[in-house]
Amino acid sequence: MNRYRLALALALFALAPGVAAAPLRIDGEVYARRTSALMPPTVERMWQFNITQLAADGAPVKRGEPVIAFDSSDVVKQLAEKRSRLKEKQVELDKLDLELAERERTERLATDEARAALDKAQRKTQQPAELIAGIEYRKLLIARTQAERKLALAQRRETLSAEQRRQERRLLAAERAQLQADVDRLQRSLAALEVRAPRDGLMMHRSNWEGEKYDVGSQAWVGQTVAEIPDMSTLAVRAELPERELQRVAVGAPVRIVVEGGAGSVLRGRIESVGRAVRSKSQVQPVPVLDLDVRLDDPRAPLRPGQAVRVEIPAPARSARP
Repeated sequence: MNRYRLALALALFALAPGVAAAPLRIDGEVYARRTSALMPPTVERMWQFNITQLAADGAPVKRGEPVIAFDSSDVVKQLAEKRSRLKEKQVELDKLDLELAERERTERLATDEARAALDKAQRKTQQPAELIAGIEYRKLLIARTQAERKLALAQRRETLSAEQRRQERRLLAAERAQLQADVDRLQRSLAALEVRAPRDGLMMHRSNWEGEKYDVGSQAWVGQTVAEIPDMSTLAVRAELPERELQRVAVGAPVRIVVEGGAGSVLRGRIESVGRAVRSKSQVQPVPVLDLDVRLDDPRAPLRPGQAVRVEIPAPARSARP
């Protein structure tokens, strides 16, 4: 009997004129619409990185200030090896240049000797034939022909030798250029292993796949965000709206934002958007919810990303029936 009386009292209270319904209270979290993600750099043949230095979580940082350092021992070792090989290759190239210059002088000298021999043979054959015995003159003609062939061979050999020298130097120069490119790449990788803050802001550590926040000594893989620096001028609130309460909210409606653990401080805002995708609140609480985005009236409100808040959406008062 008491149960029926209680239900009747609740029904009469709900129908009473001028009585305001209780506000809708949902959980939310502060986030930044714009943020700079900090993650391991792209280093050739490196996929796992050990964190050796990390700015404190929540610490203010300045643009250009080192905030994360990854273990660079492997890169330093590779860089030392490449520099040593580059130095050796440069010595080889210098030595080859001297050798090629000597070979070029030798080939040119051989060509000049063959040209001089031909010139001598031509002068001998230019004498009047009647002054020289027939057999001797024919010998001179044969010698001139041989000198012409030798000069042609010497010139051909000089041309081919010059091309060979160019290819030899080109090959060694390419090897040196590759080593120089490797050294430059490793130097850039070494500098990239020290991550600097892209903007002023607060350092916010992220969690790994196991839910543990990154710290010095933690390991990170390529593509994982270790920390982020949010743009504090773009703070907003993201709340989880139960699907059954969807009819009680509207874009542009005012809301109250109660800061958890903030001595009951209250901020004002408005509903910016209501998500369209329905999801489960969590694995433990399979309640269908939608994301509710709330814009702060005061963009300079003293909030931090990740801070828990409670969003209160007031309900209009019930009007009396005629």
